[in-house]
Amino acid sequence: MRVDAFRPAAEFKRDMDDWINGFRTAATLPGHDKVLVPGDPEREMEEERKANGIPLLPAVVADLRQLAGKMGVNWIE
Repeated sequence: MRVDAFRPAAEFKRDMDDWINGFRTAATLPGHDKVLVPGDPEREMEEERKANGIPLLPAVVADLRQLAGKMGVNWIE
């Protein structure tokens, strides 16, 4: 959707930034560290995966090793 068809894009972005900041700085319920907005869990997981890699189940690793052997691909750990 083209936001600028309804209102100036810069104004919309400013209002969205204010909205997001309002949520992120809101008081949390007991047992919660922060308030999340859409996309936050995905961004956090992306950072985690970039830093530590993507975990694979042992069965998946075994299948990949077997496939690598069949295809003549060197397996590097």
